[in-house]
Amino acid sequence: MTEKFQVLKQVPLFAELNEADLIALQDITLKHTYHKKEYVFMEGEEREAVFFIHSGTIKTFKVEHDGKEQIINFLQAGDMFPHVGFFEETPYPATAEVMSEAVLFMIRIDDFNQFMLNHPEIAMKVMKILGQKIAILTQRIQEMNTQNVQHRVVYALIRLAQESGQFDKQEIFIDMPITNQDVANIVGSSRETINRVLNHLKKVDLIQVSRKGIYIKDINQLKEYVR
Repeated sequence: MTEKFQVLKQVPLFAELNEADLIALQDITLKHTYHKKEYVFMEGEEREAVFFIHSGTIKTFKVEHDGKEQIINFLQAGDMFPHVGFFEETPYPATAEVMSEAVLFMIRIDDFNQFMLNHPEIAMKVMKILGQKIAILTQRIQEMNTQNVQHRVVYALIRLAQESGQFDKQEIFIDMPITNQDVANIVGSSRETINRVLNHLKKVDLIQVSRKGIYIKDINQLKEYVR
């Protein structure tokens, strides 16, 4: 089997497809390698494709009127993006930037729409993923309106741990080159404020921070911190 076949088979969305369907899928799939800081697409550009991550990390974000970046998601191997806009002609809803060298598999949107029409079970899975993303964004909006910055940071770290963390009992390593500015752009605050919050969390021995990522010493203790 080809590399594309093996990679697509590992994507959760396609895990239950039979061999014939996977072969049909690989025939409409293209492979691209992107380097750090490269843009996969920009907000407002004509939407041409849906992407599946084989390796690397992708950041999706919107730019507000004042020029500030609002991060929507960090995406890693096995994830698809964008999550919206199927069966309609709308532009990309956000910008996708590569955080670490990434290998992506791309399917043109018209081909993917047709594939979903031929395989309703895939369309249902896409709808489920979309529902999960909407629920997370709704929770983040609620946090922005009701929680202080310190709590928003902790909630953001817990989500990143659940989505991308490497677990070892209660210890979790968020293997992602995330900066303090990135954390600020997730929770809607300034880098200076985030510096103080993260320093406090380090001081009370809840986290460690390095260039490679964020180490949560005990996820349960971190959850207790905001209760």
